[in-house]
Amino acid sequence: MTTSGLHGSLVALVTPIDERGDIHTGDVEVLVRRAIDDGATGVVLAGTTGEGTLLEPFQRETLTRAARGVVDALVAADGERRPAVIAGASGPTVTDLDADVERLAGAGADAVLVLAPHTYPLRPSELVDLHLGVAERTSVPTLVYHIPQLTGSSLTPESLPDLAAHPRVVGMKDSSPDADRRARFAAVAADLPDFAVLTGHGPTLRAALLAGVDGSITAVANLRQRQVVALHAAVAAGDDATAERLQANLTRTVESLAAVDAALPAVLKAALQLDGVLTERWCRPPLQSVPPARLDHVRSALLR
Repeated sequence: MTTSGLHGSLVALVTPIDERGDIHTGDVEVLVRRAIDDGATGVVLAGTTGEGTLLEPFQRETLTRAARGVVDALVAADGERRPAVIAGASGPTVTDLDADVERLAGAGADAVLVLAPHTYPLRPSELVDLHLGVAERTSVPTLVYHIPQLTGSSLTPESLPDLAAHPRVVGMKDSSPDADRRARFAAVAADLPDFAVLTGHGPTLRAALLAGVDGSITAVANLRQRQVVALHAAVAAGDDATAERLQANLTRTVESLAAVDAALPAVLKAALQLDGVLTERWCRPPLQSVPPARLDHVRSALLR
């Protein structure tokens, strides 16, 4: 996979789970088809929205294989579209992380989104060394998962050339709410032809696109993928009024979902169940699913 496959709107998919705690592969297939039908250029599995660090390693592999099967079937039917399958790798140690990357590569991931072990906040140089080491020990393209508000570890824009120097580090997903730093990431990456910057922060999507990011990987796209695609198109066309309106709608949705008093994956799954997309809304412990008594709050959020 090259940076040419890292563009447009990719969906940070939730992970469908049945009441036994197993991956609901039927619902995974539904979500992948729905995302691509709604204009996604790819899907991202087992990220933060997908409860990736709470899944067992074999479950991340199961997710990836299910998505790979759907995408391969779509490509066979329409050879011009090649949606990307990106899987999130994680682990408490570097050894565990390397093993996860290899499992996901074997399961069919086009690229692996690498989350650094985060018991200890890492300095930028330590993050760079970690990601270069993971890339060196695998054959699959990798992306840096930058989410400092959760991990406590931050990269600097000056770090990007060192990361991009490795042919298998093809980009980064920046999920930080810091729009100014993301703009600096995009500015530096503009001079790195083989390194893509994607934003994972829905409320600042328009600003990120205007700053020159290559694409987005957002949680809100689980519910509003067509709006996200339309926002990408409006910014590309220079239609500021439409882009501003679409961003306001997406931000309102994100804020309404955040007010439900539950983890975002739980709220998204409840919303998808209410929409008739998912069969169940279970989460992996210790996350709690939205209880029946709070489903009305989710319904209200969807109407705002």
